Amino acid sequence: MLKQLLNSGISEEYEESLKRRIKLANFIAIFALVVSVPNIPVYIYFKMWLIVFTSLCVVGICALSIFLQSKKKHVLGFGTLIFSMTLLLDIMSLQFGLSTNFHFFHLCTCMTALILLTNHVTLRNFTITVALGSFFFMLFYLQNKPGLVTVTDEVARVLKYYGYFNYFTIFMFSIMFFSSFVKQNALFQDKLSLQNVILEHRNKQIVDSIEYAKYIQDAILPPMNTVKTHLEESFVFYKPKDIVAGDFYWIDPQPDGSVLFAAADATGHGVPGAMVSVVCTNALNLAVKEFKLADPGLILNKTREIITDCFQKPGTNVMDGMDISLCHISADKRTLKWAGANNPLWLINNTGEITEIKANKQPVGRTSNPQPFKTHILNLEKGDCFYLFTDGYADQFGGEKAKKYMQKRLKEFLLSIYKKPMELQRELIAHNIEKWKGNLEQVDDICFAGVRI
Repeated sequence: MLKQLLNSGISEEYEESLKRRIKLANFIAIFALVVSVPNIPVYIYFKMWLIVFTSLCVVGICALSIFLQSKKKHVLGFGTLIFSMTLLLDIMSLQFGLSTNFHFFHLCTCMTALILLTNHVTLRNFTITVALGSFFFMLFYLQNKPGLVTVTDEVARVLKYYGYFNYFTIFMFSIMFFSSFVKQNALFQDKLSLQNVILEHRNKQIVDSIEYAKYIQDAILPPMNTVKTHLEESFVFYKPKDIVAGDFYWIDPQPDGSVLFAAADATGHGVPGAMVSVVCTNALNLAVKEFKLADPGLILNKTREIITDCFQKPGTNVMDGMDISLCHISADKRTLKWAGANNPLWLINNTGEITEIKANKQPVGRTSNPQPFKTHILNLEKGDCFYLFTDGYADQFGGEKAKKYMQKRLKEFLLSIYKKPMELQRELIAHNIEKWKGNLEQVDDICFAGVRI
């Protein structure tokens, strides 16, 4: 029965902190009932009708508080318990003076409000202010004054002993209050520790799965020695935001000695981005190997068809795909064919002039108004450098004002380093973005590739 009353109004879906506050409110109500009810016959015997009335009010208030908790009216229950007790304590102190020590219960009211009304700051502060104000008012106003009710010497002695009893009650309330709080806190800590163990185990399982996904993604990405074999003076700076990435780079050497090379950004990052990147990589491979395409624009058109067919299932509305910068470098390294989806190509010639080739403003994937991708043809000379990249580098926040790096700043930086060896360029690009980022979080995957003719 007692356990049922303590847990009255508690639901399993409640947060642990609310459960503890409800249980504490019920405990205070039960404690007040236990203290008040046995004394009522004594008050009747001495004809202390006002205290009898007050005690009956306490019984009613406590029963109402428990009832409100059972009906899920928790804040109303908390407020009813605290404000009603404050009013009754003021009435008792004014009627019988300080000898009953009722005014000290205001301190207990403050402790109760501090815990029960944790999430209701305004109400909590108002309640504590009223309780402390009542305490100090009674303490100083009634310090040398009798109560408003004139009592006989016998009743005065009873009230004096009753005051001692209230001292004891306050002492016991404080002990039980804090003991209950400590016990509930210990139970909560035990439950929290168990949940932490479960979360750590699940987190380890998830991280292990993602780590294995990285192992698979690394196997899909071309090895750097493959890139170096076919593009001797080149670099790839690849920095995922998470363990796995939506960004990827891709290379496909052609039978005639030419090379297809790309830097791509699949929708999303992390595990979802990595899954989309696998679909996009497979679509590029199919477009080149199965459909024998070598023109970048035609490859992107066919890749879009494959991706759209892959994601277009009944009842789904998947708009995922990729942004990409895709080039075809001729066998003699003198002609560059290029097509892009949202991501441009930058070419710096051997005189330091930078040219931007703009991409089609559409992704490789499902879109409302798909247009054919345009293939741009450029003539190259020895010493020219061109760069393929995703948007992660330019979009990184950092610097003194925590702003985006932006493409303008990136162009200026590339113009300052383009004459340096390609591997050194990669190191400088990596160092530059780390310096810019500082202590801020990386906002997106980064894939940045450069080739010198």
